[in-house]
Amino acid sequence: MAQEGSAPGDRSFDLVLFLWARRRFLIGMGLLGLVGGVVAAFAITPLYRSEVILFPAITNSVSKALLNEQSTGRDDILALGDEEDAEQLLQILHSDQVRDRTAARFSLLEVYKIDPAGKHRNSELRDAYNDHVKFEYTKFGSVRVEVMDKDPQRAADMANFMSAQVDSVWNDMAHERALKGYRIVKESVDDLTKEIRLIGDSMEVLRGLGVQDYHTQAERYNEYLGAAIVKGDKRAIDEFERRFAILAKYGGAYVQLQDRQFNEVKRLSVLNMKLEQAKADLDSDLPHKFTVDTAFAADRKSWPVRWLVVAISTISALVLALVLIVVQENVRKIQGRHA
Repeated sequence: MAQEGSAPGDRSFDLVLFLWARRRFLIGMGLLGLVGGVVAAFAITPLYRSEVILFPAITNSVSKALLNEQSTGRDDILALGDEEDAEQLLQILHSDQVRDRTAARFSLLEVYKIDPAGKHRNSELRDAYNDHVKFEYTKFGSVRVEVMDKDPQRAADMANFMSAQVDSVWNDMAHERALKGYRIVKESVDDLTKEIRLIGDSMEVLRGLGVQDYHTQAERYNEYLGAAIVKGDKRAIDEFERRFAILAKYGGAYVQLQDRQFNEVKRLSVLNMKLEQAKADLDSDLPHKFTVDTAFAADRKSWPVRWLVVAISTISALVLALVLIVVQENVRKIQGRHA
């Protein structure tokens, strides 16, 4: 080793000589790492990658997009969603429902060699699933669904299946809410229809008593009564006074019923429009994403990259050899001081 105060070049030269003296050990460790890397590269199960590229849709409501006359830009069914819509899409993809449906459809417990009766099977399945499946938001505003699997066809089928489940899970959630909304509006429509029918029946009774149209009848009776008085027709005067008595007795009730009927029919028209919108939302199967690229079976593996595995293994073995040499040298120096 270099003496204290020697030049840097001398120290570098001494280091080279120091390592050269242990070249056999270094070469042996390097070869061991190389062989281990080659064995590992061919022993690791190859994985194939498939991916689907999705864009979120900007609208979630058919009634707002198609039936609302005052729709806005966010109700365009052909518009792409923004980052918030993409985050909602990612939440659906990360949901337990998508994972559980995928696991059941492709028997992932068996694929990932997880004991179905194991105590921690759900946690093991979740970990294995997360190791093989990846969802990410891209810089282009799209969402990438990526699946790695030892079977290239299964990787493609899983990616496409999970993409399709977005609409299924989303529609299931929306259907539950839309069904309750539809029932509320339907009950209101039915109740209001019955109320209008009862008002109509009451008005029919009043018509039977002689009140057909209060305002028109009162105007005409006044006109005819005036003419009868001018002519001095006692019989006609008595008849119109009798009819005026009926109008006076039942006319107020008729007018109230007529006004109420008008308002309730107007309300029913609004509710029927809401019912139509609720029915459209209930029956909607409008896709919530745009599929840009579907997955296909890869024709070459994505993992492992064998040359990289070999290189890392060899470099790791050489680093370990250097560490062992340094440790050995320091131990030797310590033992020499205590000798």
